[in-house]
Amino acid sequence: MSKLLSSRKLPAVYLSLVFMRIGFALFGTGYIHPDEYFQNGEAVAGQTLDLHTWSTWEWDPFFPCRSIVPAWVTTGIPFKMVEALSRGGPPSPRAVFAAERLSLLSLSFLLDYAIYHLIHPSSRPFALVLLGSSYVMHTYQVRPFSNSIESILVALSLLLLRKLLLDESTRTPTKTGSGSLALLAFVTVSGLFTRITFVAFFLPVFLEVLKWSLRQSRFSLGSWVQLVVPSVLVATLTGLGFVCADTYYFAYPQRIASFELTPLNFLRYNLLPSNLAEHGLHPRWLHLVVNLPMIATPGLLFYVFWTEWDQLYPRTAEKSRGEDKVKRGVLETMQKALVWVRWSGTTLLSVQPHQEPRFLIPLITPMVALVVGNGRILRAGKLFWSTWIVSNLTLAVLFGVLHQGGVVPSLFRVHDLVYDSATGVITQDYRIIYWKTYMPPRHLLAVRQSDYASKAVEILDFAGAPSDNVIGGFQRPHPTSRSLSTLLVAPFHSMGDFEKAARACLNERDRVIPHLDLDHIGEAVKIGWRDGLSLGIFEVDEACLNDTVSA
Repeated sequence: MSKLLSSRKLPAVYLSLVFMRIGFALFGTGYIHPDEYFQNGEAVAGQTLDLHTWSTWEWDPFFPCRSIVPAWVTTGIPFKMVEALSRGGPPSPRAVFAAERLSLLSLSFLLDYAIYHLIHPSSRPFALVLLGSSYVMHTYQVRPFSNSIESILVALSLLLLRKLLLDESTRTPTKTGSGSLALLAFVTVSGLFTRITFVAFFLPVFLEVLKWSLRQSRFSLGSWVQLVVPSVLVATLTGLGFVCADTYYFAYPQRIASFELTPLNFLRYNLLPSNLAEHGLHPRWLHLVVNLPMIATPGLLFYVFWTEWDQLYPRTAEKSRGEDKVKRGVLETMQKALVWVRWSGTTLLSVQPHQEPRFLIPLITPMVALVVGNGRILRAGKLFWSTWIVSNLTLAVLFGVLHQGGVVPSLFRVHDLVYDSATGVITQDYRIIYWKTYMPPRHLLAVRQSDYASKAVEILDFAGAPSDNVIGGFQRPHPTSRSLSTLLVAPFHSMGDFEKAARACLNERDRVIPHLDLDHIGEAVKIGWRDGLSLGIFEVDEACLNDTVSA
C-alpha cells in the first residue's frame, strides 16, 4: 500500500470523495457536450413535464437512432417525480436539473459497487479511492450521457463474468451460473440498445462467457443448448421489449405496421461517411494517442501499460496476495479479460473516424480494476499521486465547472425573468436569443409548451453565426400584437463583434460567472478576466436599435 495513503485513512478519503461527487453533481454546471442533455433529458421532458424541447437528429421519428428506454428510465422517471411534487404547477428548472443529476449520481455508485467486487478484499479501499478520485466520476458519470449509462453496463457485465467464474470454481459444474448468465443476457441487450458501441467493450466478456459455457456443458452440444436457451430467451424478450417501446414511442399511431430497431438505424447512419463528416472527422489514432490519456490521465495509463506488459511476460508479474489456487485462476482470467476489454474498446472504436474522449469512459472501471488487481500501483509514490491529484482536480474543475459553465445557470435566470415568481405567468412576450454558446437545452429553461405554441416565448439559437444575423434576429417581425422583450445571452467577448452604436443598445440585465469558452480564449483574455469569464444576459433596446439601423 502506498506510504502516502495508509489503509486507515482510505475510508475517510473515500467518504470525502463521495461528498465531492455529490457537490459536482448538484452544483457543477459545467457543460461538457450537448449530448449530455440532448441524448437524454431533452428527449423525454416534453412528454413527462409538458415543456418545450428541441429534438436532435437521433430522435427523428421516421429514422430514430436512439432507444427511448434508457432515457426514460434514467431521466423520465425522475421527471415524473418532479411533476408529482409540482402538484400540477409549472416545474422549476432547478428541480428538473437536480432530478436528472441525482438520478445519474445514484447510478454512478454502481461503478463503486462493481469495483468493490472485482477487486481482492485487501485492495478494495484503495480501488474505491482510485476510482472515486478520477475526474470521470465527478463529471461524465454524474451527467446523463448515454456513455455514462454504457459505462455502468460494461462494469456490470464484468462483475457477472467474475461471478460466473467464481461459481464455476466452487460449485457443481452442471448446476451453476444459469441465473447470472440470464442477468448477463439482459445487461447485454440493454447495452446494445443504449449504445451499439457497447459491443466493442463487451466482446472479450462474450468470448470468456462462451468458453465458460463450453466447459460447463463439457463440450456436449445438447448440454450446451440446454444451458444457454434460458439466457437466449431472456435476451430475446428484452430485445422485444426495447423494440416494442421504441415502436410505440416513435411510430404509434401513425405507422402501426413498422417496427423500430434503433441500434440498426444507428449503425446504418454511422456507416455513411457524409453523416460522420457532419459531426467531425478525426484521425484514427486520436483515441489511443489523445483521448485515452485524457480519460485515464497519464499516471493511471502508465500503470495500465505496465500491467499489460506483465501479462505479456508473466515472469515479471506481481504475485497473488495469499489467494488459493482456485481464486488465483479466476484472478488471472479476469486480468486477461480486463486487458482485452481495454484493447478491444480502444481499437474497435478507433475504426470509426469520429472520435471523442467520452466514448472511452466505459474503460475507467476496467482500467482501475486491472491496475489494482496487478498490485504494482499499490506502492505508487509521490510522483504518481501528485500527477494524479493535480490532473484529475484540474480536469474536474475545467469540465465540471468552467467549460461553458454559464449556459445552464443562464437558463435558470432567464426563466426567472420570463415567469412572474408569484403567479408563475408571463406578463409579456419574450424573444430569447443564445449566441456563441453551446446549444441551450430547452427543458432547463422550463418554458411550457403552451407558452411556446402561443408565441409568448420564442427561443432562437444562433450558435456561431455572424453578428449581422443576430441583428436580424432582433428585428424579426413578431407574430403577435403583444409587447415584446428581447433577451440576448452571449459571452461578453462577443460584444466586440457588434458595431459600437448597436452595442450601446444592449443593456446588461445579469451576468453568469464562470463561463469559459475554450474556442475563444484569446478574445476572453483581451477583455480581462472578469468579462472574459462571464456570460451576459442583455436586454435589447429595440427603439435604439431601429434608430441605429436607420442611421
